Amino acid sequence: MTLASRPRLALRLCLGGILLAGCARPARPHPEGQGRAFQFTYQTTIADLPDAARHIRVWVPLAKTRDNQRIRSRRIHTAHPYEIHEEPTYGNDMLALALAAPVPRAVTVSIEYAVEVSEERPTPRRLSGLPVAGTVASADELSLALRDEPLMVINEVTTRLARQAVAGRRGELAKARAIYDAVIQRMQYDKATPGWGRGDTLRACQLGRGNCTDFHSLFISMARSVGIPARFVMGAPIPEDAPDGTVPGYHCWAEFYSPQHGWVPVDASEAWKQPERRDYYFGTRDPNRILLSVGRNLQLVPAQAGGPVNFLVYPYVEVDGQPFGGHVETRFQFRDHQQREGT
Repeated sequence: MTLASRPRLALRLCLGGILLAGCARPARPHPEGQGRAFQFTYQTTIADLPDAARHIRVWVPLAKTRDNQRIRSRRIHTAHPYEIHEEPTYGNDMLALALAAPVPRAVTVSIEYAVEVSEERPTPRRLSGLPVAGTVASADELSLALRDEPLMVINEVTTRLARQAVAGRRGELAKARAIYDAVIQRMQYDKATPGWGRGDTLRACQLGRGNCTDFHSLFISMARSVGIPARFVMGAPIPEDAPDGTVPGYHCWAEFYSPQHGWVPVDASEAWKQPERRDYYFGTRDPNRILLSVGRNLQLVPAQAGGPVNFLVYPYVEVDGQPFGGHVETRFQFRDHQQREGT
């Protein structure tokens, strides 16, 4: 079954919380590296909603079991009725909430996860070029991962940069590594210059500055420019040096596709921050994060009134069919369930 042909999932739920205990397979220790088990809380409050509003709609990303991530339980707490859907393009889960007048002044949703994430490092088999089980992507997935998008553009600039980077390289793995290195060389992590965080490839080309969103938009555009499928991944980092605490914000990374290796993760912005770990962040699935959504320019379920959503990590809110520009506060917290294996 291709991603585009997946049936939509719509679970009509009651008020309050629900435990989805059966949504994940039992986690297995991964032989390639360490793992991490933690509780992750996603809490969001949409405040100062207008008294005159007739309809409020809210979409919140929901983490699910995929790749090296196992969701052992998912508890949703809110005072309002909601539905859970799976969008058919990338297979993302999302919570959808709709309210009619009279609307409350604020809406709060809290989601508690029990998560297990395994570390997956490149192994001799992965690097040998031999096929790895479960790596075959559908034609729909590959088409999506090669397209020109509003902010992740493919044009003469990205093509020139990509061709310069991959000159003399053969195979997807070597070419993707050359693009990864070129992005790290070209970019500077910066959240002071206005315009960062939208994932605008042309801005990244012109200024060479931005956050993880901008680093990986440039990587994806360059990869697609030379025929390498690549896609965007959104989540949150889980600090390595503390057993619990607050996560300051989201994190994103990218994946490129190789017929021999499947979807291979890269994290160019973290490699920029930690140059001694540049090799680690090319090809390793890091256990110190939670994955919330895949893809850009998303069509939500039920469909939003506005255009495609750039990416979904914080809630997307519409008031009477228009994007809500008011106060939306989202907080991430974590607590380790156990110390990482081998410690």
